[in-house]
Amino acid sequence: MNEAIDGRLPLGGLRVHEAAEHLLTAGGKRLRPALLMLVADAFGRSPRDTVPPALAVEITHSFTLIHDDVMDDDPLRRGEESVHKRWDVPTAILTGDYLYSKAFETALKTDATDATMRRVMETLAETCTLICEGQALDVEYAEADTVSEDDYLRMVELKTGVLFAASTGIGALVSESGIFDEAYGYGLRIGKAFQIHDDVLDLVGESGDLGKTRASDLFEGKNTLVTLHARRNGVDPSLPHDASDAEVEAKVEEIREAGSIGYARERAETLVDGAKDDLDALPEGEPRDALAEVADYLVRRDY
Repeated sequence: MNEAIDGRLPLGGLRVHEAAEHLLTAGGKRLRPALLMLVADAFGRSPRDTVPPALAVEITHSFTLIHDDVMDDDPLRRGEESVHKRWDVPTAILTGDYLYSKAFETALKTDATDATMRRVMETLAETCTLICEGQALDVEYAEADTVSEDDYLRMVELKTGVLFAASTGIGALVSESGIFDEAYGYGLRIGKAFQIHDDVLDLVGESGDLGKTRASDLFEGKNTLVTLHARRNGVDPSLPHDASDAEVEAKVEEIREAGSIGYARERAETLVDGAKDDLDALPEGEPRDALAEVADYLVRRDY
């Protein structure tokens, strides 16, 4: 995928190109394109043939990260300065918009029938709409007096889960497999599990490994499964912006003792179990086994 970014997405010249290249080449797990390729590979579609749609979902992911960092004012992304910190907010907004457009341009290069391409483009467009709605809910919930677990899980489904689902669903579409619903369901579940585990890692991971500031959710007062559970059990999960490292450690330990971190991990693992059941629709073989391994990895990773 890194080679595809270099070879199929020529950048350079304008500041917006430099900013896009800054994020796209900073690394990342490339999970979403890998998932798309694995689903298609399960039905005999060559990974080489699925580069355009896979690259399209990775570009889509990148545009959401840039806008997310602006909204949260996060200084780091993938261990590098976030785009709005390295340049400025207007450049970051324009870069996100540029990548949004580039994603559709790239997806159109997919080798598929007209009917399949229509569904691919509809899926990608709907996904972008849902991601924006999820981000809007994230903003609203940060200011809300009460947020339920169902509220949070719906927000996570929209903000994070649907792009995983689009990746696996598009993989099913371009392989003409006829299992869009099952592939989409697998992606939706692991995407939600991924975000829940990310919320856990925000507390228990190291800033250098995470590529962002540790305990940022506590500093920002975000509602997650961890913080919602902590509040129900009498723990205030918030931290002042000038909290010391020792104060962060003490707060994380308090949350851990309340069982909140373990609770979130269990919810993520339950989602992964359901996702692996969805894989029964795929033929047995290495791609299906790899998809099951990815699902487990997402809730066991330490970065």
